[in-house]
Amino acid sequence: MALGLPSIERLTGLPADVVAGLRLLPEIAASTRAMEHHTAALERVAAALDRVAADTATLPELPTQMAALKEAVGVLGGMDARMETIEGAMPVLVEVQRHLAALPETMGRLDEGLDRLSGLLERLLGALDGLNESVDTLQGAVGPMGRLASRVPGQKKG
Repeated sequence: MALGLPSIERLTGLPADVVAGLRLLPEIAASTRAMEHHTAALERVAAALDRVAADTATLPELPTQMAALKEAVGVLGGMDARMETIEGAMPVLVEVQRHLAALPETMGRLDEGLDRLSGLLERLLGALDGLNESVDTLQGAVGPMGRLASRVPGQKKG
């Protein structure tokens, strides 16, 4: 044993071990074929995992994007309420538009009416001036008669 050679017992057991190992070869071959079959899908699994990794790479940005979306939805909700208010006011706005369309004609008639009224007022002022002169003349003529009437006997002095 000093030379490092196997012992006799070991040498005599060697052929039995070799035979037992040879008996296992068909089982090893079947297991190897099964492993080959099962590992054939590993390339597809690896490619799918790469796609999943690429798809999930943006997940850290998701809270920021969701906050921006929430803000946009809030703005749109406010816009929706304002649009409903405008929609509710549309019949009134259409009616106002009809009146505004008639405004030039109405303003023309009003302008004509104001011109006629201005002419009437000028004539009225002229008539008032004449009436004022007549009243002054009448007052001047009645003044002496009033003094005479106050001297007629039987009149109360007041």
